[in-house]
Parts: sequence; C-alpha cells; structure tokens
Amino acid sequence: MMLNLYQLEQRIETKMQEAHIPGLALAIVHKHKLIYAKGFGVTSVEDGGLPVTPQTLFRIGSITKPMTGTAIMRLVESGKLDLDTPIKTYIDWFRLSDTEATEQVTLRMLLSHTSGLPTDGQHFGSRDPQGLKVSISEQIPEYTFIAPHNTVMSYSNPGINLAGYVAEVASGKHYADLMQELVFEPLQMQRTTFDPTIAMTYPLAQSHDLDKDGKLHVQHHYADNVAHYPSGFAISTVIDMANFAIMHMQQGTFQGQSILTSESIREMHKPQASLYTPDDNAYGLTFFLGNYKGLQQVWHNGGISTFGSHLVMLPEKGIAVIMTFNRWLPSFEAITAQIFDVLLDLPKHQTEPQIIEPDRSLWSNYCGSYLGTSSGLAKIEAVDDHLILKQNDTVIPLQAIRNDLYIGKKTHDTTLTAVGFPLSGGPTPYIYVNSFVHKRAELTTAPDPDVWKNYEGTYILEGIDTYTIRIAEEELLIASKNDTLEIVLTPVDATRFGCRWGLFEFLSNDAGKVFAIKQGTNWLFTKV
Repeated sequence: MMLNLYQLEQRIETKMQEAHIPGLALAIVHKHKLIYAKGFGVTSVEDGGLPVTPQTLFRIGSITKPMTGTAIMRLVESGKLDLDTPIKTYIDWFRLSDTEATEQVTLRMLLSHTSGLPTDGQHFGSRDPQGLKVSISEQIPEYTFIAPHNTVMSYSNPGINLAGYVAEVASGKHYADLMQELVFEPLQMQRTTFDPTIAMTYPLAQSHDLDKDGKLHVQHHYADNVAHYPSGFAISTVIDMANFAIMHMQQGTFQGQSILTSESIREMHKPQASLYTPDDNAYGLTFFLGNYKGLQQVWHNGGISTFGSHLVMLPEKGIAVIMTFNRWLPSFEAITAQIFDVLLDLPKHQTEPQIIEPDRSLWSNYCGSYLGTSSGLAKIEAVDDHLILKQNDTVIPLQAIRNDLYIGKKTHDTTLTAVGFPLSGGPTPYIYVNSFVHKRAELTTAPDPDVWKNYEGTYILEGIDTYTIRIAEEELLIASKNDTLEIVLTPVDATRFGCRWGLFEFLSNDAGKVFAIKQGTNWLFTKV
C-alpha cells in the first residue's frame, strides 16, 4: 500500500501547530532504502530562521546511546573489549560507591542499564576532551545506587558515559574521535558530530522555549558537556540516522561493507532486561525492544534541552521512521504508527491484552509504597478484592494479565498503565510502573502544610527547565515552564514529594532556608 504523502504532511503540520513546534525533519526507510525525507518549519523563530531540510542538524539526545553501543560492539569484535569482563579489568583505578559493584559491573550491565547506577543529565560542563575521564574518576564514584547491580533495569546516563570511557581506554582515542572512525565515517553520516563548532558551519536547528503567552523563544545557551557525550550529545540529521538504521536492519551491513556481524546485531537486539509491559517491552544493548502488531520493534527516543528525536525500526520488514524536532512533539508515536500501518497494511488497532484471574495470594507481597526517581510515588493497595495503584494524585484499578503483570486505565483515559511485580518469594523490593523502576519505601507522616510556605518560589536549572512552586487550597503545586502545565505534588515525607515528573526533594541550608530542589537523584534546581 502506498503512503498518502499529502495526508501525512498535513497531519504533521497540524500537530506542529498544535504543539508549537518550530521545526521538524522526517525520514522513512522501506525495504532497506530511503524512500522519503522532508523538512518542515524553520530552524529558528528568530531573524526568519532557515527552512528545515532532511540535512538540517538537530541534537538527537539519547539516540546517541545505540551509536555508542555500536562502536563498543565493534571493539568487542576486534577483541579489545568483552561484554562480560568486569570494568575494573580495563581501568585499574576505577571505583564505585558500592565495593562489590566496583569488582563486578560489566559492559553488558552498563549497555543494558542493569548496573544499578542512577540517571543524571548535566547539559553544561567541560569541553576539554579529558572531561569524560575526569567525570569517571570524580563524579561516578559519588553516585548512590538505585538497586544492586544486575537486578533491575534502571535507565542511567552515567552508566553509558562510563561505557564510552571504557571504549576510550580500549582504543586509545578520545570518544568523539573514536565515534567518527567506527560509526560516522563507515556509515557515511557526513554531518554527524559532537562538536558544536563544526555543527554551526551547517544549517543547525535551535532549541526553543514557550512562554506563558504562547510565544516561542530560542534558547541561546547551547548545551555542551564532554562528560555526557556518550549518553546524549550527538548532533545529526535524519539522513545520517537513516543510514544507521539501514545498517542495523541489514544485519550489520551497509552498502556492501560489514560494519558489525549479524551475531553482534542479534545481541544488541536481544532482550537483556524486561520492562514489564503488555507488549513485552525490554531493553537490549542500548536499544529498547518490543513488538508492534506482531512484528519485532527496535527503537530509541532522545531528548535534550527542548530537542526531541525518534528512531524506530521493524527490522524483519526493513522499515524505519526517523524524526527530529526542535521542541518536544508529544504525538510523534501516532505518526510512526500511521506510517507502519499504511506501508504494511496492518490493522488499525493492537490486540487487547487477555485479562486473567489474579493469584490473590501474591498481593500481600505486592502491597506497599514505592518511590521512583523518574515518576514519583506509587502505592499498591488491595481494596474490596481488587488491586489498585495510587500514583501521585491518581487512582488506577488494576487487572492481571500475568501473575507478575497488571494493567489499568485512569478515569476518562484510554491509555494503559502497566505495573510489573518481579517475583521475589517475599515482599516485592521493586516494581515497574510504565517501565520505570520504583523501590519499596517506608513513608513517614506528611508535614503540616504551613511548612510548605518555605518551599514557594521559582527554581531554575539552565537548559533543563524552570519550576514554580506555590500553595493553593492546601495543596502544593508545581508548574513546569517547558510543559506549560501545573500539577499537584504528593507528599512523601517532610521534604520529599512525588508527581508525574518524578521525585522532588527540597533542600535547606544550616539556617533552615530553602535554597534548591533536587529532581530525581541528581538534577539540582536553584531557587531564585
């Protein structure tokens, strides 16, 4: 079946207008060949901007991760690295905050996000090529573990940065140079780079903020931090990323040249850690995995500043969709689904999961409170012979589709929420809510709302977001400048609160004055 390009382009332009997206680029690969590439909108709303084309450079955020993974697999094939050898073997001075993990964490754990390291994203830092080594020696040892290594999948930028540094050590080359040699040049990714001073010599999209009046503004501080290059700092085009996708869908071959063996591709596309979803989502080696209407789906998304990116492949059909945008587009997955459905003549709707009778004897192990650094507070309760999820300020009745996996929907919402309970033979130490890991926690009594007056104010982390905290009707509210949305903060204890954006902790100095909030494990927003 042929794509109706006019309808597709009209839908994209409508979505861009609704979501205030200045510019977007799209590429479609079909049967391992690029069949469509087009740009929409402009690189910048200031000074007229330039029209976006398929060759316009965008920040691609975490789609950098599978590119890092590809380079590491090339080093594995050459015998310079091994996936299951402890990192300590390659870096004798290496250490983590957990002594046992220091001796046992491997590349496989880092590339599958099962090392137990937390996530972190520092958009500004050193531009010196030595910055990655400095971060590994000074910052990595300070991180507190989310979970013991090799137990759960917990997304970790620092873990991928560490893997990138191991590649530096094994190759004797700085990470950016190594990526150029092992990935970008062989795949003819001619404009892809980590260097903003190179990117600026080409048409380059700019990241945008939206003010309260609905007006777009360019962010004039361009993110750059060598320490986080491996996890999210590549700058690329949809044309270049199409070449990357074609190689992965052709079992490691690109234009007759073997970049990786088929065995390495299968290893990257093989589930390493379950994410407990109805469509069997998992994480491989730097790729998310799942199925789309019975077909294997391999993908990764990216976000940095307000840039967003999307790369999704159906390898057995040789189909891929790549998108980049310079302000986050919330409905990009629906556009991808439309393209897949038309090209493959697939049914419009996914098969609904089969509900089963739950094993209620397990519920006593499941019930309790859990904290997720990326998605806040989750409580599991058994009420009137039903299991329910209370997440932040919402209540979701749950139904079993497996003994260790339940689903539910919010009121007046068709979107499924999935809750996974890894079986442990006792009280469940971790659960997954929509693929985000939450750790069991004992909660203290919520504070008197009078204390919250100290929390009111505006908090900023440049390049990430601006949050405004206020009290209304005895509730603590948080507003995001990026999302132009205000929601309720649910108390966890005297200083910690949960919401859909994660766990927030208010920090005070010795005089008791609140000076910052910490989001998740490491993002620090300073009060202004």
